[in-house]
Amino acid sequence: MYSSQETKEFLKQVRWEEGKIVRVVEGPYRYRIVAHCSSFGRQKATFANGEYPYFCYIESVDGNGRWIKQGTGLVPVLSDGRLIMVVEQRAPQGRFPGRPTIAQIGGQKVDLNVFGPFSSLEFPGGAIDGQEGLKAGFLRELQEETGVENQSALFYKRRWPVYSLGSDEARQQFLGVVFLSGLSFASQVTTDGGLTILALTPEEVEQNIRNGVIHSAQAALSEWSFYQEVARARRDKNFMDKLRESGYLEIEQIRISKS
Repeated sequence: MYSSQETKEFLKQVRWEEGKIVRVVEGPYRYRIVAHCSSFGRQKATFANGEYPYFCYIESVDGNGRWIKQGTGLVPVLSDGRLIMVVEQRAPQGRFPGRPTIAQIGGQKVDLNVFGPFSSLEFPGGAIDGQEGLKAGFLRELQEETGVENQSALFYKRRWPVYSLGSDEARQQFLGVVFLSGLSFASQVTTDGGLTILALTPEEVEQNIRNGVIHSAQAALSEWSFYQEVARARRDKNFMDKLRESGYLEIEQIRISKS
């Protein structure tokens, strides 16, 4: 492991320039730590040309070391109104053993630990490949993580991204809700080492958020909040018009087709 002192020694070899992004260290998977040279920086370090301020944060990277600039978070809605969620394995959450894991689904109690020790109930989503468009990224993640069949759907997208870890990670997160015309989805997929897929009513999602079982900030706050906005807009024409006229909400009829 590189110590703080070792990384500071590395910066002594780098010439500070306003706006310069310095790659400090890259982990074995997914993340890279960078130093961002800026006169507004909160930290100071000695660079090759003197002591200067900088910021330090992380970038997500793909297998080739390319910066992943954007990601998606999607709430899929089945034709009966249930929402598709996936059980991800999130090791950092496993360091907090007291977190609630008994979910209320379909009138039954489901212990998420049966799916793995680091289980987290979330909505589908992931990184957008630099070679694909935003909509293509949404649909790829939907198919990879839920196994939904070919069908027509109505896609609602939030125009502006959110920054889930605004102070610590350089990535935009785009939110969407897709109303599917079918009811079928896979119970298991092999994506990301294997995911279990579940369907919950909106009431169950809300209950599990309040019970602390859905504890991913992205799912419990960002994606759930956007779903509620879309659901309200579908009931309230004036609210729908307001969201669309402001450019906040984009709606598109789409076709989901497995490639």
